Amino acid sequence: MSQRLCIVAIGAHAADMEFTAGATLLKHARKGWEAHIVHLTLGEKGNPRLPPDEYGAQKRKEAEEAAKILQATPHFLPYRDGELTVSDEIARELAKLLRKLQPQVVITHWRESIHSDHTATHYLTHRAIFMAANPHFELEGLPPVRGVRLYYAENWEDAENFRPFVYVDISDVFADWERAFKCFAIGRGEGGFPYWDWYQARTRIRGIEIGVQYAQAFAVDKWRMRQKRDLL
Repeated sequence: MSQRLCIVAIGAHAADMEFTAGATLLKHARKGWEAHIVHLTLGEKGNPRLPPDEYGAQKRKEAEEAAKILQATPHFLPYRDGELTVSDEIARELAKLLRKLQPQVVITHWRESIHSDHTATHYLTHRAIFMAANPHFELEGLPPVRGVRLYYAENWEDAENFRPFVYVDISDVFADWERAFKCFAIGRGEGGFPYWDWYQARTRIRGIEIGVQYAQAFAVDKWRMRQKRDLL
């Protein structure tokens, strides 16, 4: 029997992982992996005209529609936009979810960001993976996770010292990723930042760097930047 494979993307806000890693999730899903997107918050305070409750409901609906296209299961945690802190309370809830999902791959934010929620999510994910992997943490009797490979997505707000190391050719899923991207109003240009222009251009540049049409690039921790070869 083949091994069950699972990839999980953990974002601070709805749209973060769809924009930065959505095409990669879809590519894995089409190869038979289970794909999941975890939203720590909805990003409900990001609209200057709509109240948070109303915009949060809109973002949740948009995230659900995008997840369908990306063949991913969305998960919504009950935290508030702009209020994420690095706490064991939040990390424990995330660790329980990781134990339920048992992923081989986790994607989250790079550690250096202009948005404090993104930085908090980075460290919360690290803490949650540690808790989920350590059998001495009692998490509702769920079995520990093993051998998680952690990657950091490329986000325009998380650019400081971001160094791409792993590239995924997304050329064959690009059109569907664009459809999912534009499920979000901000992805269609209804906001103060040209999200699609930035991400489309970035994936084209990353594609050029590896000789394909489009690619999403991911950073890794320095200790993972090692290759063992008999010959060059």
